[in-house]
Amino acid sequence: MAKTYIDEHGYLRFTDSNKAIHRYVAEKKLGRRLRLGEVVHHRDRNKLNNDPGNLKVCSSQLEHEIIHKFDALVYGEKASYQKHSWKNRDRGNYRTFIVIAIALLLIAMSM
Repeated sequence: MAKTYIDEHGYLRFTDSNKAIHRYVAEKKLGRRLRLGEVVHHRDRNKLNNDPGNLKVCSSQLEHEIIHKFDALVYGEKASYQKHSWKNRDRGNYRTFIVIAIALLLIAMSM
């Protein structure tokens, strides 16, 4: 097994190549290298959980930021950037979801 370390931002990296493990796992899941600008997001906000099912490849930093802005609106700024259990989310409140989705669309259009 390859040696790893935790970098100054809390991500696991391979010692020999310095490659971020979450990016390596995402590439293996996709069957290709990540494209320029693609960002790998940890769904549960746990930077050490590099399970393929926990990783989402965003097409851009903007898409990644929108995910965090959505969480900040719904769960508070602190919840947006910390370990978060998806099991605790209220999946049935569709009206709130629609309002927030429209707000995020307006934010994205203003950037």
